[in-house]
Amino acid sequence: MTQNLPRFPPRPTDTAPLYPADELVKLQSIMDNRRPHPPSPPPAPQRKTTWLGKALALVGVAVVSGFVWWVLQPSERVDEPVAQPQKTAGEFEFTSVPQLPGPVKDSDCAVHATGQTQAFFKATPCLQLTRAFYTAKLPDGRTVYSSVSVVKMRTADEARQLRELTQKDGTGNVKDLVLDKAISVPPLTTLANGGYASEQRDQEVVIVESDSPVRGADALAHNKEMKKVSEDAIRLASSFGD
Repeated sequence: MTQNLPRFPPRPTDTAPLYPADELVKLQSIMDNRRPHPPSPPPAPQRKTTWLGKALALVGVAVVSGFVWWVLQPSERVDEPVAQPQKTAGEFEFTSVPQLPGPVKDSDCAVHATGQTQAFFKATPCLQLTRAFYTAKLPDGRTVYSSVSVVKMRTADEARQLRELTQKDGTGNVKDLVLDKAISVPPLTTLANGGYASEQRDQEVVIVESDSPVRGADALAHNKEMKKVSEDAIRLASSFGD
Protein backbone atom coordinates (compact mmCIF):
# COMPACT_ATOMS: atom_id res chain seq x y z
CA MET A 1 0.00 0.00 0.00
CA THR A 2 1.40 3.26 -1.03
CA GLN A 3 0.96 6.36 1.25
CA ASN A 4 0.95 9.86 -0.08
CA LEU A 5 3.44 11.62 2.17
CA PRO A 6 4.28 15.29 1.91
CA ARG A 7 7.32 16.20 0.11
CA PHE A 8 9.86 18.66 1.40
CA PRO A 9 10.46 21.22 0.29
CA PRO A 10 7.10 21.68 -1.28
CA ARG A 11 6.90 22.22 -4.87
CA PRO A 12 5.24 25.10 -6.57
CA THR A 13 2.41 22.85 -7.44
CA ASP A 14 1.75 22.13 -3.74
CA THR A 15 0.58 25.76 -2.66
CA ALA A 16 -2.80 26.35 -0.89
CA PRO A 17 -5.79 27.02 -3.06
CA LEU A 18 -6.74 30.71 -3.62
CA TYR A 19 -10.20 32.22 -2.74
CA PRO A 20 -12.06 33.95 -5.47
CA ALA A 21 -11.90 37.82 -5.38
CA ASP A 22 -15.62 38.31 -4.81
CA GLU A 23 -15.48 36.13 -1.72
CA LEU A 24 -12.68 38.24 -0.28
CA VAL A 25 -14.73 41.45 -0.79
CA LYS A 26 -17.68 39.92 1.06
CA LEU A 27 -15.42 38.82 3.90
CA GLN A 28 -13.93 42.32 4.24
CA SER A 29 -17.42 43.87 4.35
CA ILE A 30 -18.47 41.49 7.12
CA MET A 31 -15.39 42.35 9.18
CA ASP A 32 -15.97 46.10 8.73
CA ASN A 33 -19.56 45.88 9.97
CA ARG A 34 -18.44 44.09 13.13
CA ARG A 35 -16.00 46.86 14.12
CA PRO A 36 -17.39 49.42 16.65
CA HIS A 37 -18.03 52.88 15.09
CA PRO A 38 -16.96 56.00 17.00
CA PRO A 39 -19.97 57.91 18.51
CA SER A 40 -21.18 60.85 16.49
CA PRO A 41 -20.42 64.24 18.13
CA PRO A 42 -23.45 65.83 19.86
CA PRO A 43 -25.16 68.57 17.85
CA ALA A 44 -24.07 72.09 18.74
CA PRO A 45 -26.55 73.74 21.13
CA GLN A 46 -28.77 76.31 19.44
CA ARG A 47 -28.88 79.81 20.95
CA LYS A 48 -32.35 80.71 22.06
CA THR A 49 -33.35 84.36 22.30
CA THR A 50 -35.40 84.87 25.45
CA TRP A 51 -38.15 87.49 25.92
CA LEU A 52 -35.79 89.43 28.18
CA GLY A 53 -33.19 89.66 25.45
CA LYS A 54 -35.80 90.84 22.97
CA ALA A 55 -37.06 93.47 25.40
CA LEU A 56 -33.57 94.78 26.04
CA ALA A 57 -32.96 94.96 22.32
CA LEU A 58 -36.14 97.02 21.79
CA VAL A 59 -35.19 99.38 24.62
CA GLY A 60 -31.79 99.89 23.09
CA VAL A 61 -33.33 100.75 19.73
CA ALA A 62 -35.70 103.25 21.36
CA VAL A 63 -32.90 104.94 23.28
CA VAL A 64 -30.75 105.29 20.19
CA SER A 65 -33.69 106.62 18.15
CA GLY A 66 -34.54 109.18 20.83
CA PHE A 67 -30.97 110.36 21.05
CA VAL A 68 -30.77 110.80 17.28
CA TRP A 69 -34.06 112.77 17.29
CA TRP A 70 -32.80 115.05 20.09
CA VAL A 71 -29.54 115.74 18.27
CA LEU A 72 -31.38 116.71 15.10
CA GLN A 73 -33.68 119.22 16.85
CA PRO A 74 -32.91 122.96 16.53
CA SER A 75 -31.47 124.62 19.60
CA GLU A 76 -34.37 127.12 19.85
CA ARG A 77 -38.03 126.70 18.90
CA VAL A 78 -38.89 130.08 17.44
CA ASP A 79 -42.41 129.00 16.45
CA GLU A 80 -43.61 128.48 20.04
CA PRO A 81 -44.46 131.33 22.44
CA VAL A 82 -42.25 131.66 25.50
CA ALA A 83 -44.13 131.53 28.79
CA GLN A 84 -43.89 134.81 30.68
CA PRO A 85 -43.61 134.80 34.48
CA GLN A 86 -46.67 136.11 36.24
CA LYS A 87 -46.37 138.75 38.92
CA THR A 88 -47.89 137.31 42.08
CA ALA A 89 -46.51 139.72 44.67
CA GLY A 90 -47.72 143.29 45.07
CA GLU A 91 -46.29 146.48 46.46
CA PHE A 92 -47.19 145.67 50.07
CA GLU A 93 -46.77 142.54 52.13
CA PHE A 94 -50.03 141.56 53.82
CA THR A 95 -50.37 139.35 56.89
CA SER A 96 -53.46 137.88 58.50
CA VAL A 97 -54.11 138.64 62.17
CA PRO A 98 -54.40 136.10 65.03
CA GLN A 99 -57.91 137.37 65.83
CA LEU A 100 -59.12 136.26 62.38
CA PRO A 101 -56.60 133.91 60.71
CA GLY A 102 -58.92 132.94 57.83
CA PRO A 103 -61.85 134.27 55.79
CA VAL A 104 -65.37 134.32 57.30
CA LYS A 105 -68.47 133.63 55.21
CA ASP A 106 -72.15 134.58 55.38
CA SER A 107 -75.10 134.20 53.02
CA ASP A 108 -76.95 137.30 54.31
CA CYS A 109 -75.29 140.42 52.94
CA ALA A 110 -78.00 142.82 54.11
CA VAL A 111 -77.17 142.43 57.82
CA HIS A 112 -73.53 143.24 57.02
CA ALA A 113 -74.20 146.40 55.01
CA THR A 114 -75.21 150.03 55.63
CA GLY A 115 -77.34 152.73 53.94
CA GLN A 116 -78.52 152.28 50.37
CA THR A 117 -76.23 149.27 49.96
CA GLN A 118 -78.21 147.46 52.66
CA ALA A 119 -81.47 148.32 50.88
CA PHE A 120 -79.98 146.99 47.62
CA PHE A 121 -79.19 143.66 49.27
CA LYS A 122 -82.70 143.38 50.69
CA ALA A 123 -84.16 143.78 47.21
CA THR A 124 -81.39 141.82 45.47
CA PRO A 125 -80.01 139.19 47.84
CA CYS A 126 -76.42 138.06 47.38
CA LEU A 127 -75.33 134.45 47.17
CA GLN A 128 -72.39 134.76 49.55
CA LEU A 129 -70.26 137.28 51.43
CA THR A 130 -66.64 136.36 52.25
CA ARG A 131 -64.46 138.69 54.32
CA ALA A 132 -60.86 138.58 55.58
CA PHE A 133 -58.60 140.93 57.52
CA TYR A 134 -54.94 141.83 56.93
CA THR A 135 -52.20 144.15 58.10
CA ALA A 136 -49.43 145.80 56.09
CA LYS A 137 -46.46 148.05 56.84
CA LEU A 138 -45.83 151.41 55.16
CA PRO A 139 -42.26 152.48 54.32
CA ASP A 140 -42.30 154.80 57.36
CA GLY A 141 -43.20 151.88 59.67
CA ARG A 142 -46.88 152.65 60.20
CA THR A 143 -49.32 149.72 60.31
CA VAL A 144 -52.27 149.69 57.91
CA TYR A 145 -55.36 147.52 58.45
CA SER A 146 -57.32 146.23 55.46
CA SER A 147 -60.75 144.56 55.32
CA VAL A 148 -61.24 142.58 52.08
CA SER A 149 -64.81 141.65 51.15
CA VAL A 150 -65.96 139.46 48.23
CA VAL A 151 -69.66 139.68 47.39
CA LYS A 152 -71.03 137.03 45.04
CA MET A 153 -74.25 137.99 43.23
CA ARG A 154 -76.55 135.85 41.09
CA THR A 155 -75.58 137.56 37.83
CA ALA A 156 -72.80 139.74 36.49
CA ASP A 157 -75.31 142.56 35.95
CA GLU A 158 -76.26 142.54 39.63
CA ALA A 159 -72.58 142.64 40.51
CA ARG A 160 -72.14 145.67 38.25
CA GLN A 161 -75.02 147.48 39.94
CA LEU A 162 -73.57 146.80 43.39
CA ARG A 163 -70.14 148.13 42.47
CA GLU A 164 -71.57 151.30 40.90
CA LEU A 165 -73.62 151.91 44.04
CA THR A 166 -70.73 151.47 46.50
CA GLN A 167 -68.48 153.77 44.46
CA LYS A 168 -70.77 156.72 45.12
CA ASP A 169 -70.42 158.85 48.22
CA GLY A 170 -73.03 158.55 50.95
CA THR A 171 -74.58 155.31 49.68
CA GLY A 172 -73.29 153.04 52.41
CA ASN A 173 -71.21 149.93 51.85
CA VAL A 174 -70.47 146.41 52.98
CA LYS A 175 -69.37 146.67 56.60
CA ASP A 176 -65.64 146.30 57.17
CA LEU A 177 -64.71 143.85 59.91
CA VAL A 178 -63.83 146.62 62.37
CA LEU A 179 -67.21 148.33 61.92
CA ASP A 180 -68.92 144.93 62.20
CA LYS A 181 -67.05 144.40 65.50
CA ALA A 182 -65.41 141.18 64.32
CA ILE A 183 -61.98 142.80 64.83
CA SER A 184 -60.87 145.31 67.46
CA VAL A 185 -58.26 147.91 66.41
CA PRO A 186 -58.34 150.79 68.90
CA PRO A 187 -58.81 153.68 68.44
CA LEU A 188 -60.36 152.85 65.03
CA THR A 189 -64.08 152.03 64.97
CA THR A 190 -64.25 151.66 61.17
CA LEU A 191 -61.94 151.62 58.14
CA ALA A 192 -64.37 153.61 56.00
CA ASN A 193 -62.54 156.88 56.72
CA GLY A 194 -59.36 155.66 55.07
CA GLY A 195 -59.06 154.45 51.45
CA TYR A 196 -61.54 152.51 49.30
CA ALA A 197 -61.02 150.30 46.21
CA SER A 198 -63.22 147.83 44.34
CA GLU A 199 -63.17 145.51 41.35
CA GLN A 200 -65.78 143.41 39.54
CA ARG A 201 -64.99 139.81 38.58
CA ASP A 202 -67.98 138.50 36.67
CA GLN A 203 -70.56 137.68 39.39
CA GLU A 204 -68.28 138.87 42.19
CA VAL A 205 -67.40 142.30 43.52
CA VAL A 206 -64.25 142.76 45.59
CA ILE A 207 -64.44 145.65 48.05
CA VAL A 208 -61.47 146.75 50.16
CA GLU A 209 -61.22 149.44 52.85
CA SER A 210 -57.95 150.31 54.58
CA ASP A 211 -56.88 152.71 57.30
CA SER A 212 -54.18 153.33 59.89
CA PRO A 213 -54.58 154.57 63.47
CA VAL A 214 -51.71 156.97 62.85
CA ARG A 215 -52.88 159.65 60.45
CA GLY A 216 -50.76 162.31 58.78
CA ALA A 217 -51.41 166.03 58.96
CA ASP A 218 -52.64 166.08 55.35
CA ALA A 219 -55.99 164.24 55.21
CA LEU A 220 -56.03 164.05 51.40
CA ALA A 221 -52.53 162.59 51.30
CA HIS A 222 -53.51 160.07 53.98
CA ASN A 223 -56.61 158.94 52.07
CA LYS A 224 -54.59 158.65 48.86
CA GLU A 225 -52.03 156.49 50.61
CA MET A 226 -54.73 154.26 52.15
CA LYS A 227 -56.42 153.92 48.76
CA LYS A 228 -53.11 152.73 47.32
CA VAL A 229 -52.97 149.98 49.96
CA SER A 230 -56.58 148.99 49.24
CA GLU A 231 -55.92 148.72 45.50
CA ASP A 232 -52.98 146.39 46.16
CA ALA A 233 -55.04 144.29 48.62
CA ILE A 234 -57.64 143.44 45.94
CA ARG A 235 -55.35 140.63 44.72
CA LEU A 236 -55.77 138.86 48.09
CA ALA A 237 -59.34 137.93 47.16
CA SER A 238 -58.00 135.37 44.69
CA SER A 239 -56.89 133.19 47.60
CA PHE A 240 -60.35 132.98 49.21
CA GLY A 241 -61.67 130.14 47.06
CA ASP A 242 -65.34 129.18 46.89
